Amino acid sequence: MKYVLLSIGALAMLLASVGSGVCEVTGSPSDRAVLKAVVHSAAAGLGAVAVNKDGTYNTTMIQNYVNAVRFFDDHTGYFFVFDYKNNVAIAHATFKDFPGKDQTKYKNSRGMYVIQELSKLAKGSSGSGFLVYYWDNPETKKEEKKLSYVEVIPGTTLYIGAGIYLH
Repeated sequence: MKYVLLSIGALAMLLASVGSGVCEVTGSPSDRAVLKAVVHSAAAGLGAVAVNKDGTYNTTMIQNYVNAVRFFDDHTGYFFVFDYKNNVAIAHATFKDFPGKDQTKYKNSRGMYVIQELSKLAKGSSGSGFLVYYWDNPETKKEEKKLSYVEVIPGTTLYIGAGIYLH
């Protein structure tokens, strides 16, 4: 429980310092730092409370967490969780029909297999990374350029991510 409180406190402090979510074309260094810190805090917190010693996890707890959190003044900041082994969505704050489904074939309008690319980052040697791609903005309802950061949730094959729309 101590780790959850620390993660939530760190997350709250970081999000309080973030503005509208509007940034440069590839994301400023401060945008990248905020994304990395927010995602790392969420990964550590979920790893501490939603993951069992055998690597199994509490799907409901992860979904409740992801569904409860929005950030940036315009509420375009949110979390998503996927399994990098099979690209199955565990939780997604804005695409409510994703959880429980294999998203390997999900392709954005520009032909990128976004979930496959995010999973490659999570499977990599660092277990994390940044990706620029196009995704539907929940506020504008238009596909926009986005910078996301993903990180593996400790003890699992799951990764959590968040992003910022680039204007």
